[in-house]
Amino acid sequence: MSSIQELSRPAHIPADRVIDFDIYQPLREGLDFHESWKALQDSGLPDVVWTPCNGGHWMVMRGALVPIVLSDYANFSNHTVLVPKETAGEAYRLIPLSLDPPEHAPFRSLLNAGLSQKAVGTIEDSIRALTIELIEGFRPAGHCNFTTDFAEQLPIRIFMELVNLPFTDMPTLKHLADQFTRPDGTLTYPEVTAKFHAYLTPIIDARRGGDGTDLLSRMINGKVHDRPLTDQEAVALSIQVLVGGLDTVVNFMAFLMLFLAEDPITRRSLAANPDKIRPALNEIARRFPLVTVGREIRHDMVFEGVHLKAGEMIIAPTVLHGLDERDNSDPFTLRIERTQIRHSTFGGGAHTCPGAHLARTETRILLEEWLARIPEFSVTMGHTVSYTGGIVGSVNALPLSWDPASTHAVA
Repeated sequence: MSSIQELSRPAHIPADRVIDFDIYQPLREGLDFHESWKALQDSGLPDVVWTPCNGGHWMVMRGALVPIVLSDYANFSNHTVLVPKETAGEAYRLIPLSLDPPEHAPFRSLLNAGLSQKAVGTIEDSIRALTIELIEGFRPAGHCNFTTDFAEQLPIRIFMELVNLPFTDMPTLKHLADQFTRPDGTLTYPEVTAKFHAYLTPIIDARRGGDGTDLLSRMINGKVHDRPLTDQEAVALSIQVLVGGLDTVVNFMAFLMLFLAEDPITRRSLAANPDKIRPALNEIARRFPLVTVGREIRHDMVFEGVHLKAGEMIIAPTVLHGLDERDNSDPFTLRIERTQIRHSTFGGGAHTCPGAHLARTETRILLEEWLARIPEFSVTMGHTVSYTGGIVGSVNALPLSWDPASTHAVA
């Protein structure tokens, strides 16, 4: 243990539980995002460890503990979900994510209505049409940068339609969302929050009392406890929706397509059997978890043999659930026929991701339409794929190539 670690270790934390690990910089040389997390899990550490990084926090290392931390709000509160607690955590106290049951329920219901299976079903044709348009836009060329030409187009354009915001605002909003999930130092957390407030306040004012049917309007004009939302609640709820809608599924798609580009057996199986895509979605979700969030410990307690103190943070990396061989055998293999599947890719408990059905629908349509047109593709020769860690892991760029003669224009 380094002297820095020893000096920053609180007295109640055993020395053998301390590791030097930064969740915002989890990558190991020569390993990808998921391999880096798995290497940490496989390094023989205790099931619960503590790191002095990012203000100091606990972290669970085994998959079975992830859903406990995410869902047991009696012991692990949603009041703070990001570290460092005093900066990122304070800035990201949004609604309904920062509320515990039962307080969160009326706010969550405002989200659910616009992202339910029924609501997503009404826009499925639009999702498919845009998917086809994007693919056909680059299919004849024989190459694309999947990250920018598709992953940052389809889900974000669909989302911007859901909230009725101009697509031209996307770069600004995406940059702000990224500063919460993968901060690059260009803005402080208070500055990110202030910029979101400045952007959203006039929009909320304009839509108050209106009859708009978009997701933001329905939330802003909804009621909680038989009263209208306050301005602060409306902004906090809107920020939460924007951050969630502009980041996670973008990166999920990139990781999936990178995997298929490098795994011809799985790719060809799905291309030859498109009926297997829908039942494989849960296994696909398990294989590509991205999110690393935390909870604030409510009270002094003993958890998995260590003493936790009220107010401390504990991190639950969803990556370590889906890829834990104790929960899923041979976890790096994507088995489209796998039936016993355990993961926390969409979170857990009362705060399971409200956009999960939309994400599954967009992923299914991507696979259905892409593989029907471009069944054979690979990472462009000479390109080294790189990754960025953080609250949501990402593929920085994904250039894909194929022989245009092997593709198909599908009516």
